[in-house]
Amino acid sequence: MKDKNTSFNKNQNEMVQYKHQKRDPFAFSLIAQMVLDEALHNYYKEYYEREIDNALDAKDKERFMKLTSEYKAFLS
Repeated sequence: MKDKNTSFNKNQNEMVQYKHQKRDPFAFSLIAQMVLDEALHNYYKEYYEREIDNALDAKDKERFMKLTSEYKAFLS
């Protein structure tokens, strides 16, 4: 019976594992930046929505107008 753990097969398996473990630092950096950007976008979107609701509840027209203007600029 042929031994599957020959030196050649072992080297091939190690190369395959190395290639799977090798990562592109630029890709990781890009993905990390995208995750952070989305988290920040979601945070500010929720912030503006919450503060606009609070301004409406308080009938604070000046604050409402300011926040909605900022919110529109944020979304564009």
